[in-house]
Amino acid sequence: MTTKNILLLIKTQSHDSYGVTSGLYNSAQFVSNFLSKCGIDTKLVSVADGNAVDKEVTLFNPDIVVLEALWVTPAKLQELINIKRHQNRRWVIRVHSKAPFLANEGMATSWIRDYTRIESDKIFIAPNTEELTLQFKSVFLNGHFLHLPNLYEDENIKSEWTGKTPGVVNIGCFGAIRPMKNQYLQAMAAIDFANQHNLKLRFHINASRKEQSGENALKNIRVLFQDSTHELIEHGWYHHKDFLKVASTMDLGCQVSFSESFNIVTADFVSVKVPIVVCDDIEWMPSLMMVSPTEWKKISTKMGFAYWFRKPIGFIQKLYLKWYSIKSEWIWLNKFISL
Repeated sequence: MTTKNILLLIKTQSHDSYGVTSGLYNSAQFVSNFLSKCGIDTKLVSVADGNAVDKEVTLFNPDIVVLEALWVTPAKLQELINIKRHQNRRWVIRVHSKAPFLANEGMATSWIRDYTRIESDKIFIAPNTEELTLQFKSVFLNGHFLHLPNLYEDENIKSEWTGKTPGVVNIGCFGAIRPMKNQYLQAMAAIDFANQHNLKLRFHINASRKEQSGENALKNIRVLFQDSTHELIEHGWYHHKDFLKVASTMDLGCQVSFSESFNIVTADFVSVKVPIVVCDDIEWMPSLMMVSPTEWKKISTKMGFAYWFRKPIGFIQKLYLKWYSIKSEWIWLNKFISL
């Protein structure tokens, strides 16, 4: 195995209810754990901002520095590679979203463009989907791009599902509240499904983390359940193992967003064998449970499949996650390590 050292850097989240337990941090932790298990000297560090990068890189002295998401400015990266002790390192900037989501990040395209203009063959931009990798290559002709898919670590949490509650269905639609996450329409589809099957709906969301004007989406979701026989259950943000236990108690899940790439919430549901309805952007999932994010009636129908055929769908989805993980691990060990 290679003797390379790898340092993963993530920007420290604000000191709020979810802290470093964000999906981005979990994603980086999965990579760090996998590379370490493969005998590669790997470290994951959370830093305040780009000004702290030099210190951490100097201390660990890695061959490859992985910057998780877009938070180090192109000017700062140029400054870092100009420092003599950093000149031979490879720098990888991971991008965890597809193009529609990036369009909502005001600086994303300008930063990616400016990264490609830095005169260095040691800077790589690494989307987590093949699609965005090809899109970037076609637009930014001078850049160096590398497809680095997500890795997922199955923690084998024991399911706490005790069986279907008569007359009740628990549907988990977790994740940060954002317009692009489409929770409002999914809530309407869930209400329709419950009404069709004479069930009381308990619709579970994370209400403590709102982004990109998510306050308005949450306000409208709450109104859907006012004066209703159905119930909106608002959760805080969980550490990953605690979230897996909560997910395991659901009858089914839904992640039918307007744009997704890997989606750790989906992988979490699959890992505890809870069937989940997803958007067709989550390409590693079986098409059986995919649906367009605008077709609310089809979302409702797919919820029925998940509810009535829980065990076989849960089994199939877990096989797909396992196959995705095998392919992803191969890419990291054969393409990333060879940088």
